[in-house]
Amino acid sequence: MEKRIAVIGGGLGRTAPLAPIDEVRSPGFTATLVTPRLKVFPHTPYERGLSVIANLDAAIEAQKAGFDAIFINTVGDYGIDEMKSALTIPIVGAGEATMAVAATVGRKFSVVKIWPPRMNFITEERLRNSGAASRCVSVRNVLRDDEVVSTWGAVATMGTMQAGDQEIIERTLEQVRLAVTEDGADTIVLGCTCMASIAPTIAARSSVTVLEPMRTGYTVVEMLLRLGISQSRVAYPQTNPQQLGALDDMISRMAHPNLSTDCDMCLVSEAAE
Repeated sequence: MEKRIAVIGGGLGRTAPLAPIDEVRSPGFTATLVTPRLKVFPHTPYERGLSVIANLDAAIEAQKAGFDAIFINTVGDYGIDEMKSALTIPIVGAGEATMAVAATVGRKFSVVKIWPPRMNFITEERLRNSGAASRCVSVRNVLRDDEVVSTWGAVATMGTMQAGDQEIIERTLEQVRLAVTEDGADTIVLGCTCMASIAPTIAARSSVTVLEPMRTGYTVVEMLLRLGISQSRVAYPQTNPQQLGALDDMISRMAHPNLSTDCDMCLVSEAAE
């Protein structure tokens, strides 16, 4: 019987697997994109908190629908701890899983991300709470704060990146080079799953191992399912199942569940596939 994996994030309005996931998906596994009912992008820590609620609600519904595991397709891993406590099926976040893999292939890694420094709070939270901070020597940003002044500007930049824009690729490679030569990184973790389309080019032209979180994180989900492993109940105590309907009650009563004034910044476009 096929194992069904719910993928939360990166595929607004779609259900078919994203191309990077399909590249590494094994026979016997299906990956279905699940779009949260509550739509919000974590511009600030406040919106990050709302993203946790949005993803947790989507994950609860996915388990009710019979999925065997959840893959959070964003390096921010929004809602990962809450999901592990609420659900019985395995939960894997792209950020946490990739940082863990980085510890097996190297000693010191750098995160190189497309987004500007003002959004580094997302990466810093993952480094702290995943226990990977001591192995991370730097977080490097391809874009400056003044280059992304709105969500629409970010979407436009991401579109050029997914189309293989040479300037974006060269700027990313420069940050990889600096992470190795100046910061001492022996491994690179790309800091957003939206960088999946340029990851093969970056990896081929880099002097060190480059880990792309969408492909890496999804592969870890399959591994846990094969091994029959789920989250520890000591680390993540099981919540009272009677509480799981609270988010459904709250979100279903919202008049405007789309809190993103623009659109999904981490959407992987059809053209990129």
